Amino acid sequence: MAYGLSDLISTIRFGTVKQTKPGFAQIHLPDLDGLRTLWLPVILPKTLKDRACWTLDVGEHVAVLLDALGEDGVVLGAVYSNAEPPPTTQAGTFMVQFSDGAKLEYDRDSHTLTATGMQQALVEAKGDVSVKAGGNIQLKAAGKVMVDAPETIFTGNVIVQKQLAYQGGLAGSGGAGGASAVIKGNVRVEGGDLEVSGKKFLPHMHPDTHGGSTGPVS
Repeated sequence: MAYGLSDLISTIRFGTVKQTKPGFAQIHLPDLDGLRTLWLPVILPKTLKDRACWTLDVGEHVAVLLDALGEDGVVLGAVYSNAEPPPTTQAGTFMVQFSDGAKLEYDRDSHTLTATGMQQALVEAKGDVSVKAGGNIQLKAAGKVMVDAPETIFTGNVIVQKQLAYQGGLAGSGGAGGASAVIKGNVRVEGGDLEVSGKKFLPHMHPDTHGGSTGPVS
């Protein structure tokens, strides 16, 4: 069957997604007597070595490039309308807002990247992970913060505002004024002994004034 030039001209049409799957969609076109297209590919940023996928939703308003016969074409992408406005009115803001309430936003005017609304977040790397800040870094959790590593190094001062508990022993060296540890207040040892330069405190005795020795400290 031969086609004339007018039959081969593609036109842009607007419709809604009737059925969808990753990378493809069937579109309902009201201005073409309610035509329902075949499965049409959806334009995506990359599809070969690097691949992207963002499946359209049923009912989503889209633009379609369709041939004159309505048999072949491509979905150009989703379009906003007065009934379905963009999630932001700020021209300097990039935003992705998900139906479950999660939101990724970058405001180039305030230079702020924000990710909110997720139930869980996972960052996993096969190599090193580096986080650098020109100012402060704040970690805040309603539950626990766990650091699971063979060794953890702090290169600066560490301030613990509440109780410090350790279960694997305590060792240290150095310190201001030549002292390895400076403690202000009382020190209590329970269920053990205090050893200073190889000498234990509990069995330690001193000569008394009568030529004998004092008993062990009780």
